Amino acid sequence: MEDSAVNRRDMLVAMAGAGVTGIAPRCFSQDSGAPGNRVIVSRIGLVDGRVVMPITIGGKGPYLFLIDTGRATSMIEDELARELKLQVTGTVSARGIGGRAMLGTYMARDVVFGGGARQATVSMAGMAGGFGARVRGALAAGMLTAVDGDLDIEAGQWRVYPDGRPDRSGFVKIEKAIRSNMNDRNRASPRLYGEVAVNGQAFDCLLDTGAPGAISLSYDHGRRLRLWDDARPFAPQGSSGIGGSGGIGRIVRADHAEFGGVRFERPLVLVRGPQDGSRGQHDGIVGLALLRRFNLSTDVRAKALWVQPHGDTKSVQERYGLSGLWLERKGEEVRVAAVGTGSPAAGAGVAVNDQIIGLDFGAAIAKISGKPGQVVELNVAGASGSRVVKLTLQPFL
Repeated sequence: MEDSAVNRRDMLVAMAGAGVTGIAPRCFSQDSGAPGNRVIVSRIGLVDGRVVMPITIGGKGPYLFLIDTGRATSMIEDELARELKLQVTGTVSARGIGGRAMLGTYMARDVVFGGGARQATVSMAGMAGGFGARVRGALAAGMLTAVDGDLDIEAGQWRVYPDGRPDRSGFVKIEKAIRSNMNDRNRASPRLYGEVAVNGQAFDCLLDTGAPGAISLSYDHGRRLRLWDDARPFAPQGSSGIGGSGGIGRIVRADHAEFGGVRFERPLVLVRGPQDGSRGQHDGIVGLALLRRFNLSTDVRAKALWVQPHGDTKSVQERYGLSGLWLERKGEEVRVAAVGTGSPAAGAGVAVNDQIIGLDFGAAIAKISGKPGQVVELNVAGASGSRVVKLTLQPFL
């Protein structure tokens, strides 16, 4: 393995692979500048509401990779790793929503990030998929926690500062933000954390650009805040990932939240289900819907994160199921697993365990996933027999 005694400057883009620390990569940029004031610029973008970066591996590509600061280990589709004939290096234990799983690891060589930063080797864990359309992998938190840099979503840039960032006026400092979690094994990279206050109560949260929502809290914290209450309107939201399924949570509206010196009125909060296994040494997650309202800048030596609010919120969309239904496949049947309080489905009389007749699972999901104002007609069989129900998709939270 490479020498682990290199200094902070040498670790320009140590990209958070399992077992990949202390690498002295080669980096380049048209915007490099003179020593003492160098900056390396790589391009990023938004695709389907997610932050992505085009990367090349061994001169092949580019391939879109998700920028996922919630991950301690970078990942790649197994299919792409085999297509590129990447070296298999072993296995890594990874923790996700459904618990822990053992994943194979690969060594990618000569990786260029967004046409800017370059690294000689990056270790990546393999997954069968699950990154979403057009995305072939995920880059972990080390791209921000290994070296001073900016994730500037507004400008479409990831900037690395080999000599330290010269100025952060206009930013708010979050102390003790760069931390290693005892659950992150195999020399995985530190991740980003910060405090968010929900309805006046402060929570220590993982800052996760790979999570699409704004804020999520554990079931226990949701109950204490009275956000998990059958009388409160909610949209059911299932979860799955590494380790399997995390059960069904609830998207609700809190009264207010504060992060990075900014107050948000009536934000959406996902309260995770009681069987969700993703809880670790943090109270919840601050996701991209909130983080993209800020420019993020890391100060590695001080283990601090600086955040700067900006006004680019025009494309920030609140997302939840407008039917209020959560469907599951039970063998060949499509069953209702949850119905949100106050939702169109609840108003139409759809109940948990009802069966959707005449549609396979994919067709049923597509039918309830339309635009606001769309009328949905479903053939439903339940305890009281078969019936036809009509509901209109609409925001109800």
